[in-house]
Amino acid sequence: MKIGTPLSAGEASKIRPALAFSVEEYKGRLARVRKAMAEKGLTGLFLHGPENICYLSGFHTPGYYFIQALLVPMAGEPVLVTRYIEQTGAHAYAWMDRDRLIGYRDTDDPLAILVGALGDLGLTKGRLGIEMSGYSFLPLDRFRDLEKRLPGVELVNASGIVEQERAVKSPAEAAYIRRSCRISDLAMEAARRNCRAGITEHELAGHINKALAENGGEYAGLPLFLSSGHRTYVRHAVPDDKVIEKGDCVLVELTGVVRRYAGPLFRTFSVGKPSKEFAHHSAIARDMLEAAMAAIRPGVTSGDVDRATVDVARKAGLAVGVTKRTGYSVGLNFPPDWGEGVFLDLRTDDPTVLKAGMAFHLPQAVRVGGGTPTTISETVLVTETGVDILTQFKPRELVEV
Repeated sequence: MKIGTPLSAGEASKIRPALAFSVEEYKGRLARVRKAMAEKGLTGLFLHGPENICYLSGFHTPGYYFIQALLVPMAGEPVLVTRYIEQTGAHAYAWMDRDRLIGYRDTDDPLAILVGALGDLGLTKGRLGIEMSGYSFLPLDRFRDLEKRLPGVELVNASGIVEQERAVKSPAEAAYIRRSCRISDLAMEAARRNCRAGITEHELAGHINKALAENGGEYAGLPLFLSSGHRTYVRHAVPDDKVIEKGDCVLVELTGVVRRYAGPLFRTFSVGKPSKEFAHHSAIARDMLEAAMAAIRPGVTSGDVDRATVDVARKAGLAVGVTKRTGYSVGLNFPPDWGEGVFLDLRTDDPTVLKAGMAFHLPQAVRVGGGTPTTISETVLVTETGVDILTQFKPRELVEV
């Protein structure tokens, strides 16, 4: 590949490779994706989402606000096209030969570089698969421009090809999620130790974020969610300068991240003795979580697991659990999400069949009218016989502080 701007030999020589997985694992993923490509009659694959690029190449960066793409031909190594300043990360994290790493300068037209790379790969005619659903990082105007520059190409919706492989984690991936869950446990323990009346949400968040960082947590695809008192009625609230008061409910949702793999955890704290209703609703949320975990095993459907949680809520006389998914897949995470629910949820009537190796976060919430909100969760791994609970923070119920 002679297009683009190569990284200088001097700078490249200083970069130490830091692959998250073995080259053999990456090549195995590539082979399975190519099998699916062949079944769809594709001549190549154009990936622009950070998770899918990372899954097949190992490359990752928070700088995907500039166009980046992994071009996957049916033979040979993929080609990674990124902004020039991201080439240092490509050299560090991608498994391919360095001549397959192409950088464009800010003064270049990235689409021209991409079309040139496609030409070198023989992909300027035929059926080229491209992501068209999920989180798109190829703006619509650039996509339409790309279409015009490839008159001999039929751009085919290839969303889901990589995701179906990502859904089932390898043992090495599961090990990263397990480590992330351990970091989540430690961060939640920091929340329990420091949650008290008289400090602000920001102060509590500082203790939690310190624990995440000190225990090896990378940046997450979503911020720490933390709210107290009246702010708990705002979904996905992030820390504020509100002072935590005696009698408050405090909601904390967080995740550790290792090698871009997440393992989220949610707990509810009561600052002082909870009311009977608050404690009762929290017990129902716990029972919903227990029911979800008991239902998970290979061969059941996503809808089956969701139904188990909804049944618990309905038997308790609450109309909860029917407007929200029971859980979502977790694995690779980049902003704007730490989950993989964009392609795999546990939700009402979903016929997706669960397989060993899938991993899920299972947040169960009870929100009834003006009652105090309460939520609890675990991250789990589907095994050959059932479920392995990866997060281990105790107690698995409302936490009084």
